[in-house]
Amino acid sequence: MLSNEVRSTFLNYFKRNGHEILASSSLIPHGDKTILFTNAGMNQFKNAFLGLEKRAYVRAATAQKVMRVSGKHNDLENIGDTKRHHTFFEMLGNFSFGDYFKADAMHFALELLEKEYGFERDRMWFTIYKDDDESMELWQKVGIKASRVLKFGEKDNFWSMGATGPCGPNSEIHYFTGKIADNDARFVNNDEDASEVTAEIWNLVFMQYNRTEDGVLHPLPQTGVDTGMGFERLVRLLQSGDSNYDTDLFLPLIARTQELARQSDAQREAHRKAYRVIADHARAAAFLIGDGVLPGNEGRNYVLRMIMRRAMRFGLELGLEDPFLFEVGNAVVDKMGDVYPDLKNRRQHIATTIHQEEERFARTLDIGLDRLQVEIATVKLDASGSPHINGAAAFKLYDTYGLPIEITRDIAKEQGLSVDDAGFEQARNESKNVARKAGQGRFEGHGEIALAYKDAYESLQTDGKLGTTGVAYDPYGPSRVSTVVVAILRDGEMTDRAVMGETVDVVVAATSMYVEGGGQQGDTGVIAGDLSGLDVERAWRPLPGLVVHTGKIHAGQLQVGDAVTVTVDRQRRAAIQRNHTATHLLQESLRSVLGNHVGQQGSLVAPDRLRFDFSHGAPMSRAEQEAVMERVNGYVLRDLAVWDQQENYKDAVADGAMAFFSEKYGDVVRVVRIGDHDASAGTDSVISAELCGGTHVRSTGEIGSAVILGESAVAAGIRRLEVATGLAALEVARRQQRALQDVAQALGAPIDAVAEKAGKLVEDLAASQKQLLTARRELAQVKFDHTLAGVVRGHETVVLVARVDATDADLLRDMTDWFRSAHASGVAVLGAVIADKPSLVITVSPDLNKRGLDAGKLIREIARIVGGGGGGKPTLAQAGGKDAAKLDDALSHARELVTLALQ
Repeated sequence: MLSNEVRSTFLNYFKRNGHEILASSSLIPHGDKTILFTNAGMNQFKNAFLGLEKRAYVRAATAQKVMRVSGKHNDLENIGDTKRHHTFFEMLGNFSFGDYFKADAMHFALELLEKEYGFERDRMWFTIYKDDDESMELWQKVGIKASRVLKFGEKDNFWSMGATGPCGPNSEIHYFTGKIADNDARFVNNDEDASEVTAEIWNLVFMQYNRTEDGVLHPLPQTGVDTGMGFERLVRLLQSGDSNYDTDLFLPLIARTQELARQSDAQREAHRKAYRVIADHARAAAFLIGDGVLPGNEGRNYVLRMIMRRAMRFGLELGLEDPFLFEVGNAVVDKMGDVYPDLKNRRQHIATTIHQEEERFARTLDIGLDRLQVEIATVKLDASGSPHINGAAAFKLYDTYGLPIEITRDIAKEQGLSVDDAGFEQARNESKNVARKAGQGRFEGHGEIALAYKDAYESLQTDGKLGTTGVAYDPYGPSRVSTVVVAILRDGEMTDRAVMGETVDVVVAATSMYVEGGGQQGDTGVIAGDLSGLDVERAWRPLPGLVVHTGKIHAGQLQVGDAVTVTVDRQRRAAIQRNHTATHLLQESLRSVLGNHVGQQGSLVAPDRLRFDFSHGAPMSRAEQEAVMERVNGYVLRDLAVWDQQENYKDAVADGAMAFFSEKYGDVVRVVRIGDHDASAGTDSVISAELCGGTHVRSTGEIGSAVILGESAVAAGIRRLEVATGLAALEVARRQQRALQDVAQALGAPIDAVAEKAGKLVEDLAASQKQLLTARRELAQVKFDHTLAGVVRGHETVVLVARVDATDADLLRDMTDWFRSAHASGVAVLGAVIADKPSLVITVSPDLNKRGLDAGKLIREIARIVGGGGGGKPTLAQAGGKDAAKLDDALSHARELVTLALQ
């Protein structure tokens, strides 16, 4: 039975049994950042198992593309050495969402294996979780002997997708392929069995729990079934292959590699591992690129680069020094393209991507391998040292020569050595820290964000795709421009398409959007194709020359190469323009009112307000604020012209143009001027000139008006003003007017008399509060006098432990004064609940302190009971706590401690 028939047999069987047949999801998990790749058939159904999503069906079956080369499920080091391990493979699976459970899952599995595929029951073994007695009974009900059902622990028979998520006990079906006389349970789950005479066919997972980050298992809203059958292993068994590689899935790829290497069958057998690795990695590379992953240095992009370079290294073992992997990739498309049309549709892209990576790596591969051999020889010569390659040396091989750590491990293992992984990680982290610091200047201070885009950006430059990215923007130009999508990045990783609902970063050949910078927020708007649309939430520049549009796909699918139109949100930009021009007017006005020492220290230009930080050593008075705003609004009313021109930097500064202290400027700068401008006559009367790349109004009258929202301190010698303009300023005035009217109505006074009436009320309130405080204190003292009657008297010593009523800590301390005034020798422990929190105070007379009674030590002891702490002098201490309910317990314990101390 050929592989395509094996796959269709599985899907058709479950279709007949009421299952919805679904296409494989992408290798890039959609909306799930807990895993790097789709690593199981159930990934696309995760929310259905968690009860977070309602599907139109309760049964499903798929043939799912899977990658296992990272995280918990990482089979990389086993590739080529075993008969069954792969980086990429297909997982056949049937699923139930609250419909059938264990019994039906077992029935379906047994019927399909026996009746459709012809497997012999006597060769089957069944494993279950050690505590799953129900599964033992159910297997027997479908005719399986108890002796053929084996129990194992969590490692083998409790499945989870990752560290968190849906999980549950599982039951595996294994198949014995040797002589029937040797059919024995000892071969099941036996990692020491190099012959792999017993192969696991199918894993039936009974989804019952959701494992949270704290490791706790919570029952799922509904039980479910998640089964997984390794397609390659199934094909091997049905085609009687010695390994998965001896099937029609891999043999065409191995044959193409052998053809390229011009080797005999005997040579192929001698280099069996190399052929297997190349075939496996070529499949993985083709499918990853087909799903939009591109080679890079981080995340899944690194994984793609690593597996391609690992295959290239094994190619050298076969004498393949020129690019060859792209040819094997073509063979993958030939074999799998009918089942997965995306491979056919993207054949050229897959081949080109692999070929470019081969050429890129070829330039350094030989040198890197030579350097590695030097390291290996050095380790072997040093008999006294540890048998491993230095981590820093391994990192240098990766950082300088592009040799992935996985390749270094492979070669070291072949030489009987290991790699200092901890040292490698330390060297890599140190390098990242250095690069982060160095990149802050070069990459405009975006740090780690910029580094994440570095590979993508440089690859675009190398391919000549960037062109005039960002250059088409004109502050006074059109808000709409036709262009083409150059690149799409998801979480900093290159891809070639994005679908509806995804948040991505998009690079276009030309943009009409202003990129955030110089304090001004970037434009928002829409990037739209014929059948697609991206709501741009942010336009920004992680690296010089790279303009990124961040947003969510709201319609269709956006792909690299799509013709699109970039449209700016004009209303939002207009609001930003008003605020930006007002910022220039504000700086001029501040310098005029406060003095020329005023200089810009920072700014934010947003659609709803502007924020301006400036050098000034004191808070602005009301009069100063009013003078500044009178000047700003005077310029607005004059409707002064705003214009810009490109000038030589030195000439512009010499002519009086102001530059922001932290900006970096080129030789030619844009100068924005405000004033009376007569271009035809060549006469100007300038009130403001600044170096600026932002958007502005054409004349100050467009600002409408400006109003201060607040004035505050930012740091020593730096003040901040927040200002609203235009419609936002009008709304501020409306809110203030409504509030004033409400206050006037509440006071029963005309608006002009509100301030006077409110002032009189404040004075009256202060007098009333003072009288109330005096009355409360007098009442508290009367109550405390009654409390004093409950003191315990000893030989000339008085002890008072009591819960009292106190409105604040000051009154509680006053009570200790009243106690000391009444008793020259004694100790008082007082507790009260103030603002729902327990408070304690202790006073100890000097004579008792000399006898060893310490108020500070005592308060710390009892404060623990109320969940707090405290301290003070030996004669006076206080404490606070969290648990008011335990205040009486604390006082009781204090009474015991005092009594014991005075005995």
